[in-house]
Amino acid sequence: MDVSLLEAFEPVAHDLRAAGLDCQLTEDPNPGEPAAGATAVLIVSGVKVGRLTLGASVLDTASRTLYLAAQTQRLVQGNLSIGGRVIEWPPCLPSHTHPMMATRGQRTPLWTCPLGGTISVPIGEHP
Repeated sequence: MDVSLLEAFEPVAHDLRAAGLDCQLTEDPNPGEPAAGATAVLIVSGVKVGRLTLGASVLDTASRTLYLAAQTQRLVQGNLSIGGRVIEWPPCLPSHTHPMMATRGQRTPLWTCPLGGTISVPIGEHP
């Protein structure tokens, strides 16, 4: 599996685990053309939620992490439910019913509250 994908995914994996969701990446059985970039299958809490792709043109680690965080969020919210309830991941403040969203910070990718953007935490450090 592509090392740059694994390294860029590690902060995202931390935040999934912090939310009580086990995760793993497995080899993509149908990776496509190598020039298109790296791929892996994402499994969350025992459910294959989909395929992550990391385009070959995404060069720096922060951008890779941001790109993978946004993909992971879409896959988790679209394909994973527990007890019939959609997973709002990563959770925002306890008083908010929506998830945070992946955004680009000045130095690092962030999870940010979509209501005004004043609340944020670096991806990989979500409580």
